[in-house]
Amino acid sequence: MNFSELKELSAYINTLADASKKITSKGFGCNFFSETKKDGSPVTKFDINAEKIICDQILKKFPNHNIVAEENGSVTNESDYTWIIDPIDGTRSYIIGRPLWGTLIGFAFKGQPLIGLADFPALNERWLGIGNNCFLNDLDYHFKANEIKNLSEATIASTSPSLFSVEGSTKYKKLLDKAKYHTWSGDCHNYCLVLKGGLDLVVEEGLSSYDILPLVPILKSQNIKITDWEGKELKLENDTFYKYKTIVASSSEVYDQAISLLK
Repeated sequence: MNFSELKELSAYINTLADASKKITSKGFGCNFFSETKKDGSPVTKFDINAEKIICDQILKKFPNHNIVAEENGSVTNESDYTWIIDPIDGTRSYIIGRPLWGTLIGFAFKGQPLIGLADFPALNERWLGIGNNCFLNDLDYHFKANEIKNLSEATIASTSPSLFSVEGSTKYKKLLDKAKYHTWSGDCHNYCLVLKGGLDLVVEEGLSSYDILPLVPILKSQNIKITDWEGKELKLENDTFYKYKTIVASSSEVYDQAISLLK
């Protein structure tokens, strides 16, 4: 696909986010019932309904495309084109009224993420990445790198210690011992805080494709390093249950120091 085609598709992705936002905004800040899935994570009717409207619209326009979605909307059509959907990333935050949850929508060709959107309705903040272009609320955004070059000066974040394996937790502890500050929680918004300069490093384990791949084009558009713990580029894997180990750093120097502790 050429850039003009991708740009046109990115406008369409914005309409998908608009449709989802109408649903998720109604539930945020309200007391409502949630269920617990088999993996122990919560799900609400707003997750399910938002995902359904996104997937229904995609299949109406692109009936032959694949969809990978967190809840019930996955579709396999043996296509080179795949949509990656997480209607509410950070459902726990959504339920308790913390505004850091987001809707993630990605578009991949032959496994390579080409367009990514991260929408945070409660923060009125929408990120879109395509090629070398990054947009925040439809305006051009340009990452301004800070002066932090050493891990000892860096602020690091991760969503939850429960996502780490025993081995992963040991490696992460080595990072914490070297870093200046650390914070838990944040979900997908942590990655956008790297873009905004608030965080220098995000390291996670146990992520599904819909948790991370829509964020890849956004970060890469600003030359922010994002790989797995072996230094490999992130792509959509054939294994639906594949779990990603990710590292994102604001500078190549911090990245090199951090990944040396993770390999």
